[in-house]
Amino acid sequence: MGNSEENKTANELYAYVKEFALLKLENETKREDSLIQQSANMQTAFSFTTAALLMVATIAAEYRGAMSLEFLLLAFSTITTLMLVSLVFASMAQNRQLNTTFPDIEVFTQQIEDKYTDYLTSAQRDKAIAELIGKVQKSKDEINDKRVKRIRWSMRFFYSALALTVFWFFVALCIMF
Repeated sequence: MGNSEENKTANELYAYVKEFALLKLENETKREDSLIQQSANMQTAFSFTTAALLMVATIAAEYRGAMSLEFLLLAFSTITTLMLVSLVFASMAQNRQLNTTFPDIEVFTQQIEDKYTDYLTSAQRDKAIAELIGKVQKSKDEINDKRVKRIRWSMRFFYSALALTVFWFFVALCIMF
């Protein structure tokens, strides 16, 4: 009777583990989608900011007054460089890297046929699927952590470019007056 009770408990526990593994994988997949969307938003911000920067550069070159062309080139090229680095990091964050995936049906079937004694009880099956989901989730988690770092670097360079814009604006005001 004790063995039957242990099997029932094992079945319940591994069903719970499998359910948790599925939730964790779903959460990591949503996180991946959100991070890719955030990097796309950074690319959009880059586009609008760069367009505005180039319009201002044209106007500044035409009405430069006491500012030299070398000064304008320095100011706009440093800002543009930071913006481009921001774009590179945002683009890298969108890269869909290879991650661990579920095996093909043939591979999975062959594994069960080769080691069928490992899959006889529902607890064993739930444990096996939870471990497989765990590997896929862990791989997604590691790639998503890299995405987060790249998005943060993209944002740092973007904000640095904006700060540099303000800095060069005040330098230009000092030169003009």
